[in-house]
Amino acid sequence: MSFRNKRRALQGVVGGAGVVAALGGVLGIYSLTVGIFAAFAIWIIGATLVIAFTDS
Repeated sequence: MSFRNKRRALQGVVGGAGVVAALGGVLGIYSLTVGIFAAFAIWIIGATLVIAFTDS
């Protein structure tokens, strides 16, 4: 299967990684500001990369 067929699954992985980063800030593993920033960075960069690599 090509990457194009796996776009939805890859977006789910990126979304989950962002949620984990946000939860780290909420649960006090690191500061809330770092957690929110990391979550948005993962979501934005991850979505961009998934679209770039799965477009043909």
